[in-house]
Amino acid sequence: MQDPDSQNSKPTIGASDAKSEIARLTTLLDQVRSDREADRLAAEERESLLEAMIEVVPIGVVFADAQGRIIHGNSATERMVGHAVLHSADTDSYGEWVSFHADGRRVESHEYPLAKVIVEKADHAELDVHYQRPDGTKFWMRIIGEPVRGSNGELNGATVVLLDIDRERNLQHAQEVLIAELNHRVKNAFSVTQSIVSRSLRNENVAPDLDQRIDRRLNAYAKAHASLIGNTWGFAKLDEVAREILEPIADQRVSIEGPDLEMPSRTAIAFSMALYELATNAVKYGALSDEDGSVSFTWTIDDGDTDQPTVTILWTERGGPPVSKPDAKGFGTFVTERAIMAETKGTAETFFYPEGLEWRLSMPKPQESDT
Repeated sequence: MQDPDSQNSKPTIGASDAKSEIARLTTLLDQVRSDREADRLAAEERESLLEAMIEVVPIGVVFADAQGRIIHGNSATERMVGHAVLHSADTDSYGEWVSFHADGRRVESHEYPLAKVIVEKADHAELDVHYQRPDGTKFWMRIIGEPVRGSNGELNGATVVLLDIDRERNLQHAQEVLIAELNHRVKNAFSVTQSIVSRSLRNENVAPDLDQRIDRRLNAYAKAHASLIGNTWGFAKLDEVAREILEPIADQRVSIEGPDLEMPSRTAIAFSMALYELATNAVKYGALSDEDGSVSFTWTIDDGDTDQPTVTILWTERGGPPVSKPDAKGFGTFVTERAIMAETKGTAETFFYPEGLEWRLSMPKPQESDT
């Protein structure tokens, strides 16, 4: 018979087997520890390499963790701001970095790009500040912040770069002063020119309205020049130039439509003069001399297959009296054809159709290098 107790018996582990199992587990644990230590050393090595790389860049760099605590800043930051990197505890503490807006207001903690990125989850934030160093001196600094995300897209922190733009701001201010002075002097020159022309023609046997026509042309040129004065000097948008000249003359009766197109200031002035001549002619003799008449000023850009896109500009009059080609070409024709072609390197034509005048200009699209 079988021993009843043998049915409930369990296999026993001998001492040697236990020692082997313990040794195996110990080896496995040592391997885990070794792997963790290797990972830690690798992470420290990567961190040291990153810090070394950040130290050699000539701009300030500051890092913050996901809670907004500033954990690192390079030596370029300290040289720029004149003090050690402030390890602010959170985004509410950024006010200890003392800076001001252009209007003199103190920059608050929540306005700094780091706070915008961490608290408001912005993908990009910029701010120009007038930073105050501990010795009381100030300089203009641009702060640009962006998030640092993990492989899963979760926000791990944020970084900002700090740029010294003091020289840029000072040059910008000097440019504004010089442009304002230039504008003042040019206005004075136009006023003197108008006075000389008016006095010279006063006692001459000329057409009664000649001095007024010259005045209006000089005023149009002065207005075109004045519209280009400012921070955007160098380039002007065609639609803005067109509205500046046409709306006072045509009283909203000219439709203006076309894609965004910028042109050098010299070209913009040439267009201003051409549009003035076209508009005043339309008011006197063309579509705008009739209350039912209208004008469209449009342009298109053909990128084509070449490196030089082409711009086609159309001035179309409809609803006015019948038009015919004049017997002689005057100053207006010179402006709308020869002068504008010389400035744009394009081709201009005027067509006198029974239904109304059309003016067409085809020119290369202005490039930034044309300034």
